[in-house]
Formats: sequence, C-alpha cells, structure tokens
Amino acid sequence: MVSLSHHSNLMTKQEAIAWRRWATKSKIRNDDSTVSQKIRRTTISIQKGWLTEDPEILKLLKNGIEEFERNVAIRIDKTNFIDYNNCPKCNRLARTPKAQQCRFCSHDWH
Repeated sequence: MVSLSHHSNLMTKQEAIAWRRWATKSKIRNDDSTVSQKIRRTTISIQKGWLTEDPEILKLLKNGIEEFERNVAIRIDKTNFIDYNNCPKCNRLARTPKAQQCRFCSHDWH
C-alpha cells in the first residue's frame, strides 16, 4: 500500500489540509508546555491556516487518523500508477521508494 510519507504530493488539497490539521493538533496535544503556551500555539496555528474547523475537512478525519491514511492510500493507489520498489531477490516491498537494500533478505542492488 502507498506510504503517505513518500507520496504526500499525490494528496488532494483537502486531504493535505486534513493531514496538516491532524499533525498540528497532535503536536500541540503532546507538547509539554504550559496551558497558556498551548493556547498561543493554537491561536498562531489557526492564523496560519494549519488548524481549520471546515466541516468537509473534519469529515475526512471523523473516524481517526488510521482510517484517513488508509482511505487516502487506497485512493492514491487507484488513481495513480505507483512503481513499487520491490526487492529483485525476494520480491518484498523495500522500506522506501529509493531503497537499494532489502530489509528482509538483505539483498543489495546498488
């Protein structure tokens, strides 16, 4: 399946906004700063457009990030030709699109 970290350029504009909203909320939520600092960061994030309350964006994220990622990956896979980087020896998927060593069988195709 498509990795969003390697194929984020294939997201729609709405998917990218939803991804950014989730990442920003996650960073603010997991930050060890004070409440006033979190409020300030939230305000700045809203001003920069990183946080949105657009119902269409929130609808994409309503079932959690895992389902969002799965749905986006499936859509990208169906609508684009992805040349998967499989190991020439064991045919398993390499870690990244540009990897040249298999993490499973250690075959090296440099």
